[in-house]
Amino acid sequence: MPSTTSKYPHGVQRVTRDTPVEDIFWLLKRDGGVVVTNFLDRATVEQTNSEIAHRLEADKPWSGSFFPGETRRATAMNTYAPTFTKTQLMDPIYQAVVRHFLTTTNTFWWGNEQKKSVSLPQISATTGIQIGPGAPDQEIHRDDYIHHQVHTEISEWVDDRDLNTRETAVGLFVAGSRATKANGATRFIPGSHLWGNEHKPIETDANTFRAELEVGDAFLMLGSCYHGGSANKTADQSRLVYATFCTRGFLRQEENQYLIISPDSLKKHDRKTQRVLGWAISEPYLGWVDFQDPLKLVYPEEFASSAPTDLASGQNKYN
Repeated sequence: MPSTTSKYPHGVQRVTRDTPVEDIFWLLKRDGGVVVTNFLDRATVEQTNSEIAHRLEADKPWSGSFFPGETRRATAMNTYAPTFTKTQLMDPIYQAVVRHFLTTTNTFWWGNEQKKSVSLPQISATTGIQIGPGAPDQEIHRDDYIHHQVHTEISEWVDDRDLNTRETAVGLFVAGSRATKANGATRFIPGSHLWGNEHKPIETDANTFRAELEVGDAFLMLGSCYHGGSANKTADQSRLVYATFCTRGFLRQEENQYLIISPDSLKKHDRKTQRVLGWAISEPYLGWVDFQDPLKLVYPEEFASSAPTDLASGQNKYN
């Protein structure tokens, strides 16, 4: 059986959904990004497109330099686009990837007892991003700058050293329309997840990959990679991509899910999804309400007779 190294030549790879998820982990550690073709079928993507079309139309041009003025955005996807939540945020491949890279395990002493806590990932931000004709290149950047992440320069990924601390976000970009070099496909510098903070990102044709995607294709990317939306040089094409980011369970979410998702809207999601949306205690004790799971506010009848208790590793039944 060929080794992972021999199976995948140099360069960002395009794999299919039936690729072993361990191979996807390996490719992300090597390159920082990987394309998964036919991640979703066209009908599913078009259903999501229809659910957020009115929000793209209502969006106002960005006042500043982060997004070009020709860009339109649909935020709060988990409130307005149920198809997106079920098929993108909670996709089993994406959830396996974020569990692998963003689960934090720690041991600590409580008196004479050594305990272990496992903090599971949660959603950070969700946005449908439409780049219209005439938009210039977005400035290249790392998405983990929001968490003030400090990176040291490394030559390769080492699990024992890097899994628990190096990444604070993993992104999933799903094409809602065809994404090409001409209409704004995300540009990305492979290997930049290994760079230190002082390593200046200089783009060249040789070191930049453009995530050209057909409808339903996906690009998975570690949050420490340098990337940016590209210029839309077409006269009549708009590029729509859905961007989903998860983060570690103990970090603040980029998009404040607690304000954009009402309790009534939250009840429409299953319990596992509610946990990913942040409505759960991050071990050992972050995010409690009256020292209990925050879902107490949504399902008070379930907690009426329960009392606060020590939280053992893995005790959260909605893991």
